[in-house]
This record gives sequence, structure tokens and C-alpha cells, in this order.
Amino acid sequence: MTHFVGRDDAGRRRHAQNWLALAAGAVAAAGLFAILIALARVPAIGKLFPGPEFYRVALTLHVTLSQGVWFMAFAACLWALDAPRRPTTVDHLSLAAAALGAVGIALSVGVGEPAPLMSNYLPVLDSRLFTGAFLLFGLALAVRAARSALPLRRPGSPGGVRALGLRLAAIGFCASLLLALLAHRVIADGVDGLAYYESLFWGAGHLWQFVLVLLMMVCWLELAPPDPKRLAPSLPTALMLLAAAPIVAGIGLAMMRSPLDADYIVGFTRLMQWASWPAPVILFALLLRASPRAMPGFGLSAVLFVQGLLIGAAIDGQTTLVTAHYHGTIGAVTLAFMATALQLLPRLGATPVSAGAVRSQLACYGWGIMLMMLGLAGAGLMGAPRKTPGDLGLSWSVETISRIMLGIGGLLATIGILMFAYLVLMRLWPVALGRGIENEVAR
Repeated sequence: MTHFVGRDDAGRRRHAQNWLALAAGAVAAAGLFAILIALARVPAIGKLFPGPEFYRVALTLHVTLSQGVWFMAFAACLWALDAPRRPTTVDHLSLAAAALGAVGIALSVGVGEPAPLMSNYLPVLDSRLFTGAFLLFGLALAVRAARSALPLRRPGSPGGVRALGLRLAAIGFCASLLLALLAHRVIADGVDGLAYYESLFWGAGHLWQFVLVLLMMVCWLELAPPDPKRLAPSLPTALMLLAAAPIVAGIGLAMMRSPLDADYIVGFTRLMQWASWPAPVILFALLLRASPRAMPGFGLSAVLFVQGLLIGAAIDGQTTLVTAHYHGTIGAVTLAFMATALQLLPRLGATPVSAGAVRSQLACYGWGIMLMMLGLAGAGLMGAPRKTPGDLGLSWSVETISRIMLGIGGLLATIGILMFAYLVLMRLWPVALGRGIENEVAR
């Protein structure tokens, strides 16, 4: 297996282990909320839950933990592995702050009666604990990303291309936080509630999606390393720069338009429609031809991404077609991250996961997400609105059957999530106690 960096370092490795443990813990907690969400949307069963408000609170915590925390904690793991120096006190403090913020986000549901605000990209709870924990986690990741953004390395090899992708992603994440800060300065005095978070996250959320695309491409290169004789590093390098170009365009758009302008909203929408897919689709096609052996998860991740794009082309209104679209694209990122994390475990000094367990876990999650996509798409074609549990009666119709598919797929994907968390955490725990494979070899 190829590595993100050539040199190894015990301090960096331990730091990356801790980030990966945080990521796995967050995705496990998100999986528990996902079980409740899936059951709440199944006809007849959903009537057993308290009501739509319960569904929205569970959805808010699921999305925040599974996207905001899991994605960025795993990104921090990759950045830590790729760091050119040992972690410093600042790095350790950022990790501790991120962990504290993640715990605060998860526990905020039990303090008071927080109202969910279902904003796009990241829904939030109207709660001081949630807001404070969310800001703490964001600040911690901003420090980690800023320290990983520079210096850029010359991408003269596949490893160099991955390093370039990681740094472009770090720069993009910092840019997305800057856009959120600029939006806050413009809208803070005149907008509040749901409208505030919609405006706050619109530009920043779009830039963040481009960051996730870059990170997914980095993972694809790790899962399907190309033969240099079949694919020169210059072409993947160009594709990394192409994937990062929309971030620059988004910054320019934010400089010229207010977050409250219609042009701002439409501009970022068009940017996502036309600029998010060419680089990863071309990279996937090239790796299919140039990689001598792809590891589990690569192909299914790419298929989910393409299917999500195709469903996105059919969107017409605020139906569950929107949800099906982003479950495909976000599911593709998650699957790529999971597959890469499982392959990195031996590099982190942990016992490797058997090939059969890797395939079973990735298939369970990937096919579960695909079934969810089909269920959401079917319900969306029938006009089912997004962000609601829908009709929970048991009447046999296309929408009802689609919702049953959604529930089954959701439970299957959740089992895959919990399997992943178990496989990772059960192998990192002995490493934390000094019983990893590297210590066994030393004895």
C-alpha cells in the first residue's frame, strides 16, 4: 500500500490515531441517530415516535455529527499523517478542543428543549450549548487546517499529488470558514433564526462541498494508486487544481455579492451544478484504466457519486430528490473515507482488518446508501417533501414502497456505520494501551 508521506514518525502517528478515534466515535453516534431517523420514516412504525419535532432533532444531530464532525475529524487525521513535523502543543490543544466540541454537540440534545433549525448544509439546534460546542469544534478544525495548508509540495509523484490535494483541501476549508465569517458580518444585524443560518451557510457550505470532493479524490488515489507508466502524475495534478478552481471562483463571488442577494444564491448553485463533477469523474475514468489493482470501496464510492449526480439532474423543487442527490454524493465521500481509514489502520500501528470484514462493512454501507437513494428518489418523483417524516400510514402506493426501501436502506447503511466504528475503535484501543502490532514486533 502507498502512503501519504514517505517518512514515518511516532508522534504524528499517535496524533493521527486520536483524530481517527474521534472521527469513528462521531460516526458511531451519528449512526445511533440514523436508526431513529430511518424508523421514523417507515410507515406504521413511525407513528410510535413522538412526532415531527423528534424527527427533526434527530436529523439535526445525525447530519452535524456525520458530516461536520466525522468528515472534518477524518480530514484532520489525513492532515496529521501528512504533516512535515511532529505535533506541537497547538496541535494537541486543537485536538482536545475538537473532542470537547464534538461531545458538546452530541449532548446538547439533552439540555433544555432545543428547537431544530433545518438550514441547508448543516442544520443546527437553537441551543447555547450546541452553538458553543459547534463554534469550538469549528475553531479547532480551523487551527488544524491552517497548519496543514502550507507549504505546498512539488507534485512529482502520486504521493506528491495526494499531498497537493490535502493542502488544497485545507486551504479550501479555511476559505469556507472565511466566507461564513464575512456572511455573519453582513447579515447578523438584520436576519435571525432559520434565515440567518441559511444565509450563513449557503456560500460556505458550497465551498465546503468542493473541499470534500478534493478529499474524496485524495482517497481514491490511495485506494486505486495508478501505475506511473500508465498515468503520469501531471494529469492527476491538473485534476486536483481543476477541483480546487471552484473554491477560487466562490471566493470571488462572495467578494462581489451580499449573502442576501439573489445572485449570490443562484451563483453558488450554478457553481455547484457545473464545477463539482468534472474533475472527480475524469479521475475515476483514468484510475479505472491506470490502476493495476483497486482496493475495496473505490468502485462503489465512484458509482454512488455518479448516481448522485444523475439524480441531481432530475431535481425540480424541494422534494426528497434533493435528499437522494446529496445522499449519493455525500455517501460516496463517506465510503471513500471509510475504505481509506480501514486501509490506514496498519500504518497507525493497529491490527489490520481482514479482507472479508472490509468488503462486508463497505458493501453493507454502500448498498444501504444506494437503496436509500432509490427510495428517496421514488418518493421524490411522487412529490414527497424533504425534511419531513411524511405520511406514516400503511397504504400501498409508489411513495409508501419507496419509503419502505428508504427505511431498509437506512438501517442497512447504519449497520455499516456501526460496523466501521467497531472495526476501527476496537483496533485503536489496543494501540492506545501500547499493545499495537508495532509494539508486538518490538518485543
